[in-house]
Amino acid sequence: MTIRKLASGRWQVDIQPQGRGGRRVRKSFDTKAEGIRWERAQLAAADKGEWVPPQRDKRRLQDLIAEWYKLHGHTLKRGEQRRDYLLSLCELMGNPLANQVTAGFYAEFRQQRLQGDLKTNKRHRGPISANTCNHDLAYLRAVFNELIRLGKWQGDNPLSGVRRLKYDDHELSFLDRTQIEQLLTALKESGSKHAYLVAKICLATGARWSEAQSLRGEQIRNSRITFSGTKSGKVRSIPIGEALEQEIFMERPRTGPLFQYCYKAFTRVLDKCNIELPKGQASHVLRHTFASHFVMRGGNLLTLKEILGHADIKMTMRYAHLSPEHLEDAIAKNPLAELA
Repeated sequence: MTIRKLASGRWQVDIQPQGRGGRRVRKSFDTKAEGIRWERAQLAAADKGEWVPPQRDKRRLQDLIAEWYKLHGHTLKRGEQRRDYLLSLCELMGNPLANQVTAGFYAEFRQQRLQGDLKTNKRHRGPISANTCNHDLAYLRAVFNELIRLGKWQGDNPLSGVRRLKYDDHELSFLDRTQIEQLLTALKESGSKHAYLVAKICLATGARWSEAQSLRGEQIRNSRITFSGTKSGKVRSIPIGEALEQEIFMERPRTGPLFQYCYKAFTRVLDKCNIELPKGQASHVLRHTFASHFVMRGGNLLTLKEILGHADIKMTMRYAHLSPEHLEDAIAKNPLAELA
């Protein structure tokens, strides 16, 4: 019998219950004591002739994804989208046997994704970023973790030992006052009243574009917007000025959907304004603009966390460097200040 500690901190038992030349079995445990107990039980069963070799799992990765969705994924807010994303990843991987998905197998697949060497489907176009790779890894790990919890996957999560890729964070871009005025004027002149008002709501509340665009009249009362069905699942209520509320309902009923789909109209106007933004930040630039100006004007980070609906303060801390106090401390407390 061989029992060894893995890099993950778990203990792996490697035995041949039927003796040399017999079927080899490996199984991992959280503690060494659990491994020893399991090993003794297997050997005792073999001595009595009652040991049955475990059947090979012939399921493919696609089968695991389907089972994960049936038992758990359908309960997630965006479960159907997650399932479709996972299935398209599975297609790129060649839909391997589930027991062929090892840390090494995935690491090679990831490297091909990073280099853009794979034949991509519509959903995945390479090369991709390290951040996208980390999302892929998290989604696949979650499938195995949930099936293990439900007793539908025997053994360890094969991707538990794969490390996330490190990458440099991109600074969150935001619009200055001149750019805000330029954008709102251009939106107003474009004739898209929906895009213009949705943009103003995002700038006034820090809402995501999708949250503002899907608002119903019932969600705005007493100069306050209540967002529900959000990404985090939290309901949050943000005050707005009376003038904005009156502008929203000037030509709209107090009940039912307020806006049509208008994101493309917004991005077209944004492009015409020649406002340069890092790739991928157009959809959130108004949210970042609200948060950045909030902090620069002395807003409290904990309050901002609640306004934005962040689950973790770490997300909100991305704006901390914009705080006036933060900048003043850099001037007052640097070593040159002592020499002045």
